[in-house]
Amino acid sequence: MKKGFYALMCLMITAVLSFWGQPVRAGERVPLPGVGWNYPYRDSYRTWKPPKEGYDERMMNQDVIASYGYGAKSVDEIKDLLPESLYTMMKNPSVWGKIRVNVTERKMPKGVLFKRYKEATAKYRGQAKIDAKQWIRNYKAGCPFPDPKSGIEVEWNYRRRFKPDDRIFPVITVITNKRGQVRYQTSDGNLLFMTGRLAADPKPTFLPNPNKIERIDVYANAHPYELQGTISVITQFNDPGKTDELWMYLPSMRRVRHLSTTQRIDKLPGGQDLFWDCFDTFNGNPSLFNFKLLGRKEMLVVMNGYPKGEFILHEYMMGPNDYYQKVNCYVNEIHSKDPNYPFSKIIQYLDPDTWVSYYTDWYDRKGKLQRSSIFNYTLTKNGIVMANVMNHIDFQRVHSTGYAYTNARSGSGGNTYNVGLTPDYFILDHLRKVYPAR
Repeated sequence: MKKGFYALMCLMITAVLSFWGQPVRAGERVPLPGVGWNYPYRDSYRTWKPPKEGYDERMMNQDVIASYGYGAKSVDEIKDLLPESLYTMMKNPSVWGKIRVNVTERKMPKGVLFKRYKEATAKYRGQAKIDAKQWIRNYKAGCPFPDPKSGIEVEWNYRRRFKPDDRIFPVITVITNKRGQVRYQTSDGNLLFMTGRLAADPKPTFLPNPNKIERIDVYANAHPYELQGTISVITQFNDPGKTDELWMYLPSMRRVRHLSTTQRIDKLPGGQDLFWDCFDTFNGNPSLFNFKLLGRKEMLVVMNGYPKGEFILHEYMMGPNDYYQKVNCYVNEIHSKDPNYPFSKIIQYLDPDTWVSYYTDWYDRKGKLQRSSIFNYTLTKNGIVMANVMNHIDFQRVHSTGYAYTNARSGSGGNTYNVGLTPDYFILDHLRKVYPAR
């Protein structure tokens, strides 16, 4: 009798353990413990809502083929499909927190803008050239090198990727240190592209443009209180001989500071892990780097991500439970020509259709992984590829900065992209009115 009772108990315990050890079932995206929108300030950034463009309905409730990582199948099964950075984080949840990869089928952008990008690629095919200074010439619109044969062609495809003409982009920023302590910032990351324009007039090139401006970015802080009104502006030029201009308004000092281009690897205010050269995962001047095409590699990436940014307090990954798709990426190896540059190499993984960048892994001078930029994208109804979740991670400091889109800023008409910005918008005197200091 006792033997039968003990045998029954063993079977029950085994069944319970087997149940809890089961991986997440295919077909569903099961929530991770602690995931939420944990934002503390009671302001316009607090409530998450979609932009006026709306999200592609295919991004919601996707059919999960398989899940890997925390509470799911072993991450070792997909090691070859991940960059070193993401694999390292998923392999060590006790350090980096809970992360899960939910694999779904890839869905391409719909809408008129991606159609225009493909049409422009066909129309101007063969016209763009790379000169002796590694600079692109004769570019109009679309992808300049649809069948790239070199690293520098891949780089210019990335810089002329499928993108909006401009944006007003409010985000919350979550900064987590080695002890799991969290700081929050809110800011707008606004920009204007002057070439390859597909939506807003003038297009495909913004004219007149006497200063040969390529792109203007502004990074404006709203919170915390001590950073309110801090504004950083970077202007890049369509000229290999013209260095980027970096300006910062510091309300605490009530003055504008002109930064040297040697400060491109200085981090943004507030203890972030973001610096100018890693904007968009990589933002270095092409004439100052060497590029080596390593080939194609199938990777798991987030192109069709869940639209709402999620995170777990005291952990390090924004978007820890996202939808991933298999994409045959281009892999580029990047080396600075400056012998004093603090990174020995950068490995970048790029989409072959839109040319957005999913990952860059940055290695120190000893060849050890130091930091990474990991971007998750989703699609809007009109086909824009939206980086709604962004991560910049320091592996040696165990420190991260995650960004998530929150909602359209008042004054933009509810639009996030293609709002009709001009270079005058980015004049500091105007920006100080848009983003007043405390």
